[in-house]
Amino acid sequence: MLFSCLRAQANFPCEKLRLANRGPARLVWDEHGGTFILRVEGLEVLEAPELQGAAEIRLEVALPAPAALAGQIEIFAGQHSLHLDPGPFRVEFSETPVLAAGHIPGENVFIFCEEPRLTVRRRETQAMELWVTGAFKSRRVPCQEADVVIHLDAAAMTRLLAGLLAWARQGK
Repeated sequence: MLFSCLRAQANFPCEKLRLANRGPARLVWDEHGGTFILRVEGLEVLEAPELQGAAEIRLEVALPAPAALAGQIEIFAGQHSLHLDPGPFRVEFSETPVLAAGHIPGENVFIFCEEPRLTVRRRETQAMELWVTGAFKSRRVPCQEADVVIHLDAAAMTRLLAGLLAWARQGK
């Protein structure tokens, strides 16, 4: 699945760096070897010496019209054999990803959190916010592209998709 990311910002005080979009960014939902990946492309690396406090990732994502969103979710779930039970409509819900990270090319820094918390909020009719918090660490590794990734296991992805499907079926 592919969504437009209206605002993407990953603040990493430990490295005094920020990843952000100045123009359009893409949020790609995919699966690789049983791990589901939300990947934000189209980010720039910005020096941010003023950053303090905890690291976080915040994404504001544009959603298509409810019927189109429901169709995308059902197709994606079907392709990956995920059984969705949308359950009740909730404006906010949380998940525990396997990993959340940012790649910083040039600096060759991989900033990651192995115990992140993902909060998903409905912002308005056609937008949602994804917010990741946790204890981020950094490691030097070769990186090709500035991006943010969130890895989910099948159960967490199923619950995330079910929550979005409940939003789409609510139609508001």
